[in-house]
Amino acid sequence: MAVPEAQAAPSDRKALRLVLPFLWPRDDPGIKVRLGFTIVFLFSVAGLNSYLPLLFAGAIDGLSGVTGKSSPVHLLTTSVLGLLFAYGFVHWFSRALSEVRWAIYGRIEQRIRRRVGMVVFRHLHKLSLRYHLQKRTGSLSRVMENGIRAVEDLLFDCVFLILPFTAEIGLVIIMMSYFLDGVFAVLMFTTLVLYLTALIVGSEWLRKHQRRAIRVGVEAHGKAVDTILNYETIKYTGNEDYVAARYDRALAEEEELTVRSLTWRSIIGLIQVSVLGIGVTAIVVTAGGRVIDGAMTVGALVAVNQYLLQLIRPLDRLGYVYRNIKKALVDLEQMLALLDEQPEITDKPTATALPKGKGTLRFDNVSFAYDSRRTVLKDISFGVPAGGTVALVGPSGAGKSTIGRLMFRFYDVTEGTISIDGHNITDLTQESVRSAIAVVPQDTVLFNESLHYNIGFGRPDSSNAEIENAARLAQIHDFIATLPDGYDSLVGERGLKLSGGEKQRIAIARATLKNPRIFLFDEATSSLDSGTEMAIQQNLSAISKDTTTIMIAHRLSTVIHADEILFIEEGRVIERGNHEKLLTQKGRYAELWWRQQEDPDADLALADPGAS
Repeated sequence: MAVPEAQAAPSDRKALRLVLPFLWPRDDPGIKVRLGFTIVFLFSVAGLNSYLPLLFAGAIDGLSGVTGKSSPVHLLTTSVLGLLFAYGFVHWFSRALSEVRWAIYGRIEQRIRRRVGMVVFRHLHKLSLRYHLQKRTGSLSRVMENGIRAVEDLLFDCVFLILPFTAEIGLVIIMMSYFLDGVFAVLMFTTLVLYLTALIVGSEWLRKHQRRAIRVGVEAHGKAVDTILNYETIKYTGNEDYVAARYDRALAEEEELTVRSLTWRSIIGLIQVSVLGIGVTAIVVTAGGRVIDGAMTVGALVAVNQYLLQLIRPLDRLGYVYRNIKKALVDLEQMLALLDEQPEITDKPTATALPKGKGTLRFDNVSFAYDSRRTVLKDISFGVPAGGTVALVGPSGAGKSTIGRLMFRFYDVTEGTISIDGHNITDLTQESVRSAIAVVPQDTVLFNESLHYNIGFGRPDSSNAEIENAARLAQIHDFIATLPDGYDSLVGERGLKLSGGEKQRIAIARATLKNPRIFLFDEATSSLDSGTEMAIQQNLSAISKDTTTIMIAHRLSTVIHADEILFIEEGRVIERGNHEKLLTQKGRYAELWWRQQEDPDADLALADPGAS
């Protein structure tokens, strides 16, 4: 999922607005208290650190025999040993406070990571089917991972590096102005302003290169994951070298862009180092001149040097921190673009849960188009009484599976209405509609979890006995019993350790466990051999005996028991009736029936090029 260039640069202010609610959550006072304590510790450490050079300078002057107001720390009432002891204690205490803050901060960091992850996770699952059909899974996971890490980096860098460093700079400048000489504060302030100007301007320049590199990296990662998910297809076609070369081209582009950004970063770093070097030289030379002239003590010179060292090391790191913050904001841009995606299908503000009922289903004059240029369903009308069975048959591409997607509200109808027990499903919550319907899809994709988990997913609070009973109904229990790990056996990525028929029977067991008021069987036995198909058809009839059932089928032999059969072609119902009635009409249904008597897998569309 590439982020369009036009959407790639929301403002930093917008990114920070995304982070602030996690940093200061309204519903979590514990995090606020911890953050408050953390900030108190940070300012305490900054204050102690700003006083350390003065203590050491006083001790130096005391050892040199200098006393009185000429020394930064007056020695009238303080011994040299006392100053050295105070220096050592303050040094230890400031470091101890710094370590204590980690114990407080750990909960903040992990809670924020959890909250951000859940916000993105829930948002992804709220997005509509159309979005997920267009996205690339690997790119999406990379955006999510980068975004969560970016929030963590922003929190850490701002709270633990920028905030205390800013406080320390202010305190140091005040200390130098009051205890030493105002000229040093002016020189240091000027150096900081020039350094930060070079840092900010250069980083904004650098960010343009970083943004492109990150976007290309996300796309490359998506291509890599896509090939892993399609491992078998690559092996079947022998295209390992082709996909490797394609991935290498993506990596090469990312490499070139990253190297270019690193080159600019080096140039910017040289400018910053030069500014800092000139500033430090000016301060040290000025201080040395004051000592020679007798205007300052050696202790004061030591204090100036310590203040410089105290600030230079963080300044060096500040360049990295600022660039890291900007990179985090670039990562957040892509997550913001993801969070800005709005679901196509949403519940109305007045939507209510589907009331209890027997499962009567009705389509009234339903039309639908995935794209306005091509209508897929045209004026479809039919009803299924509670406990009744309706089959939808016809050539491939006629629109049969689309009817199932509309029932689940993966899409909303373009015209007409769909109702369950007399309630228009667009007036109901999506959750309540979907909980009333169980589906066995044509292409069953399983979680890379145990068989127990995959079957139990139909109703997660099911007991072991209920899961085993569902497996028996789906004719899969005996197979599971032969496995070394039984129901604890892992099915592999997308269920690749199982055959197509085994996967479909797992899906049948899962749907059975849901105990719905409506069953939707979308080619539910298409991957099974004839013997197993017949056995499962009997089970399907048994489990859906008193449940409203929609059957979408290719093989007409699987739907001859349906109360009504709708033959759909080019999005329209062109024939309807039970099996016997449709055969007597000698229309399209009868034509396909007799064709399948010779070839069970025959599709009428193959014999009729005009069908869609």
